[in-house]
Amino acid sequence: MKRGPLLSWDIYSVYIHNFIKSLRKKKEVERLNQLQTKFNWDFQIEETLFKNEYKAIIVTDKNQKIIWVNDGFKDMTGYSLNFVINKSPKLLQGEKTSQKALQNIREQLAKNSFCEESMVNYKKDGREYICEIKIYPLLNSNQKVEHYLALENESHLN
Repeated sequence: MKRGPLLSWDIYSVYIHNFIKSLRKKKEVERLNQLQTKFNWDFQIEETLFKNEYKAIIVTDKNQKIIWVNDGFKDMTGYSLNFVINKSPKLLQGEKTSQKALQNIREQLAKNSFCEESMVNYKKDGREYICEIKIYPLLNSNQKVEHYLALENESHLN
C-alpha cells in the first residue's frame, strides 16, 4: 500500500487537539474559581479537574438544581446551559436509567460523600448513552454542603 507524503497537519493535529483541550480546561477552571469565590467552597478545583478525565461538568445547588454546565455538557447531551439552568439533572434520566444506581447516589449524597456511578442516560434527541459520573460534594467555609460538582463521561452502548 502506497502512502502519500506526511503532511504537517498529521504532525501537529495531536498537538493542536491537546492545546485546544487545555484551553477549554483553563476556561472551566476560571469559571469554577469564580463560583468558588462567590460561594466560598472549600475544594481543590484545579487539582480535581486535572486528575480526572471528563467531558461534561455540572454544578448543582444542594437541591440538585443546575447552576452551571460546561460546553462539554452540551456536546455530550445536546442541552445548553440556558435550557438546563435551574433544572434537575433528572431530565437526563429515562426508562432504562438504573434505580439502583440512583439510590446509591442518593445514599452517598445524604452522607455528604463522594459518589461514583455508571448508568443509562438520555440525550436531548432521545438517544441512550452510558454516563459515568463522579460527584463531589462542595463544602462551604462552615463545612456544610451547599453545591455538588459532577464530572461526567460518555460510554457507548454495546
